[in-house]
Amino acid sequence: MRGYVAMTAQEVAEFMASGLFDVSDVYAPTSQFIVDHQDLDDEEIEYTLSMVAAEDALEMKTATTGAACVLAFEVPAESISESHDMSISLSSPLKWESLECLFEVSSDGEELTWYATQEIDANLASWLK
Repeated sequence: MRGYVAMTAQEVAEFMASGLFDVSDVYAPTSQFIVDHQDLDDEEIEYTLSMVAAEDALEMKTATTGAACVLAFEVPAESISESHDMSISLSSPLKWESLECLFEVSSDGEELTWYATQEIDANLASWLK
C-alpha cells in the first residue's frame, strides 16, 4: 500500500543517514478512504493524500529544519497494524529502500515538486537552507 509521510528536510537527511524512520501513522488510501471518495480515481487519491501530508509538512517546517517534504512509500502489508479513515498505523519503522519518491512542498503549500529517490541526495543541501 502506498503511504505518505510529512517530513522536514532535516528529517529526510537523518532518515537517509540511518535508513530507518520510526513513525506511528502514515496517510494511505485505506478501504474507508476509497469508499468515502468513490468519485476519485487512483491519481486523484494519490494527489489528495499527498496534499494532506504537505499541509502537515508545512506546519512542521521551521527556519532550521529546511524545506517541507512529503515522502511516498510502498508500505509492506506486514508493517500495517491498523487501518483508519485516511491513514494506517505501522508496527515497524519505514525503511529507506521502501521509498518511492519525494515531493518538495512549495512555500504556499499549493505545489509539489516530484523527485526520484536517486535525486534526493543531490538536492538535499539546497532543501536544508
